[in-house]
Amino acid sequence: MLKKIRDVPVIKKIEPFQVQLDSDLKSKVERNWEKYLQKNGGYWDGDLLSVTHFDIDANILEIGKAKYSWLVYSRNHKDLDIRSLFVAILFKTLDNKYVIIKNNHNKINIIGGMVEEKDLSSEGFHPDFCLQRELLEELNLDLYNRQHVFNYQMKYLKIPKPGRNYGIVYTGVLNFNSSELLKYFVDNQSKLDHEISELLLLDKEEIGNLDMTDNDISYLKELIDFETDE
Repeated sequence: MLKKIRDVPVIKKIEPFQVQLDSDLKSKVERNWEKYLQKNGGYWDGDLLSVTHFDIDANILEIGKAKYSWLVYSRNHKDLDIRSLFVAILFKTLDNKYVIIKNNHNKINIIGGMVEEKDLSSEGFHPDFCLQRELLEELNLDLYNRQHVFNYQMKYLKIPKPGRNYGIVYTGVLNFNSSELLKYFVDNQSKLDHEISELLLLDKEEIGNLDMTDNDISYLKELIDFETDE
């Protein structure tokens, strides 16, 4: 579900900041992670910020530090609820094509990534920091450079099912038409982190034909509908 927002959600850290698992649950998570790696491979069990509570009326997210393996476990088990927080942006080109990516696990997504602890400061939460970092890593584009990004704005909060991700979702327009962006992507391959295996520039109908059964990107259809109804 997408909720339209005007203000950046307030982030509050839980105490203790590290999410706590008892020894029995920790053993279950570790066994599940071993099976997951045997089947999928190529994943790193890094730290992530988990949303432990969301106050929808006050626009407050409470967060704690967790592990990626905990998130994987929680997707199919009810005894642990880990929900990561990401920032993403749905870009359009100057010729009105939506910028969609396939990542190196062949999954459909839009530009963005998980929020890291460095995106938080004593002054508050800065989702732009996360978005700037991910855009540079994935496309070598500068969020604050008008030659790259014509405009952008924060518009939605994605509220998930248990075991899935919260997200702060922006929309924006790149200062490229489709052919220019594809050429830029190819020319900058050596500078990218290679998370993107394919860059797709699609209209609404073409996006509707994509496989969006993965719960982490199923909100894309709702997002496109919101944007085209405006």
